[in-house]
Amino acid sequence: MTECEICGAEIKGKAQYIAIGVSELRVCKACARHGTAVVADKKAKAKIGGEPVLLARAKRKLYEQMDHEIEEGMEIEGDYGRKIKKAREKAGIKQAELAKRINEKQSLLRKIESEEIIPGEKVKEKIERVLKPFF
Repeated sequence: MTECEICGAEIKGKAQYIAIGVSELRVCKACARHGTAVVADKKAKAKIGGEPVLLARAKRKLYEQMDHEIEEGMEIEGDYGRKIKKAREKAGIKQAELAKRINEKQSLLRKIESEEIIPGEKVKEKIERVLKPFF
């Protein structure tokens, strides 16, 4: 008897193999939707560096995409914090006042201006709405 590694139910027919994160699980058809299909037949599974081939390829593709997005973000937003600080000072607004206007914490603005973090789209929109004339 083979049991589903998610729900514990007896697996009738062929087991499904899925990946959730770095874990590979043998599951029933109902639980297969919770992960990425690795291989339908465990005997046919090849490995690269101890991982199933499909999982290794999926991870490599994911990491390549993440690297690409990070590189794009760095190019676009490399000096975003300095631009915000310059525009805020040009407008004659203190950090605390700008934070109040955009309904965010002053510590968040400090981190943005010192380029410790890159703000999310919503925060960017609020900052740019207030400081647009000074960019």
